[in-house]
Amino acid sequence: MSAATDTARQPSRVLAVSSGKGGVGKTSISVNLAIALAARGKRVCVFDADTSLANVNILLNIAPKFTLEQVLDGSKRIEEILVKGPGGITIMPAASGIAQFASLGAQQQALLLQALHVLEQQFDDLIIDTAAGISENDTTFLEAADHCVLVVTPEPTSLTDAFALVKLLQRRGCKTPIHVLTNMVDSYPGSVDIFKRLNGAAMRYLQTELTYLGYIPRDDFVRQSVQRQIPVTVGFPCCQASYRFHALADSLEAIYRQQPTRRSFSLFWRRLLPRRRLGDTPDLAVPASALTPARGAATAAPAPQEGARALRPSRTAIVRLQQNMVQLVRSRTLSPASMRSLMASLITQVERHYPEIDTTQLPPPKQRPVNEGRHETE
Repeated sequence: MSAATDTARQPSRVLAVSSGKGGVGKTSISVNLAIALAARGKRVCVFDADTSLANVNILLNIAPKFTLEQVLDGSKRIEEILVKGPGGITIMPAASGIAQFASLGAQQQALLLQALHVLEQQFDDLIIDTAAGISENDTTFLEAADHCVLVVTPEPTSLTDAFALVKLLQRRGCKTPIHVLTNMVDSYPGSVDIFKRLNGAAMRYLQTELTYLGYIPRDDFVRQSVQRQIPVTVGFPCCQASYRFHALADSLEAIYRQQPTRRSFSLFWRRLLPRRRLGDTPDLAVPASALTPARGAATAAPAPQEGARALRPSRTAIVRLQQNMVQLVRSRTLSPASMRSLMASLITQVERHYPEIDTTQLPPPKQRPVNEGRHETE
C-alpha cells in the first residue's frame, strides 16, 4: 500500500468495550468480537487499555516482550510492539501510564499521538478493552470512541454500576452512542428485560436513551475457553456463544453502515492537550528520529516540572480494585496456570516500579480502610 493510499483511507472504526464493574466478561467479549469481525475480512486490533491487570495477555496466554511503555520512552516504534493474536487479530499490549495521558511529558505525548495515528491508519477496527469502573482516566477512552459497548450481567450490582457509569458519561457531556450487551443470560427474553430496566432508569433519571446490541448466553464452553486461555470462537466455534458473537459482529456492521463517517481517535486525544505543550500546529507529524532513535543512543527522560504531581487513583478506586482481585481468586475463574501467570505479572510490575519493596518478604495482609472512619475486615 502506497503512502498516498494509506493517508487517504478512513481511520479505524473505534469501539470501546466497558462495564461498570469487573467480572462481567468484558475482556472475553472484546477478544471474541474482534475475532468475529476479523472473520469478515476486517483488519482488527485489540487495544488493551486496562493498565492495572493486562487481562488480554492473561486471557490469550501471551507474554509480549514490549508494550506501549517502550513506545513512550522512544526505544520502540508502534509496529514493533504489536502482537499477533488468534483468529487473525492483532493485540496492542497494555502499559502502565497510558490512562494518565495528560500527565505525560511533551515528548511522550508527541510519540503517543503519532503511535495512535499510525495505529488507526493500519486497521479497519480498533477495539478498546477498557478498565472496569468509573475512573475519569478510563472514561476518556469512551469519549474518544465512535461507539461504546456497555457490558452488563443479571447481577443487581452490575446494573447499578452500569447506571453509575452512564450517569458519569452524561455529566461529562459524552456524545458517544452507548449499546448495551447482556452477558451470561439464560434466554433472549431475559436479556431484553435486563436492558429495559437499565434503559428505563437512564431515560427516567438521566434523560439518556441507550440501544440494545444483543446478548451472550450462559455457556459452559465460555468457562472452559477461559480456563484453557483460548477464545471461545476459536476453541469452540460451533457453540451457542460463538454463534452469538458472529451475530453481534453483523449487528455492529449494520450500525457502522448507518454512520459512515468516523472521528479521528488520535485527534481527539490531541485536543485534550494544552496547546502550550505541543504547539499550535494541527498536524501530527513527528520527526523520524524521535520514533527511531540511533542505535545505542539513550533517550532522555522529560524533566519533571516544578510542583507537578503524578495523578493517583482515589482510595475508593483502589479498594474496589482490591475487592475485584479478591473476588477473582475466590471464584476460581482462572485456571491455576493463568493465576500463576497473573501473580508473576503483578510481582514483575511491583519489582520494576517499587524497587524499595522486597517482594520475597511481604508481610501478611492487614485490615485496610474502605473510607474515612470505616475499615474492611478480612
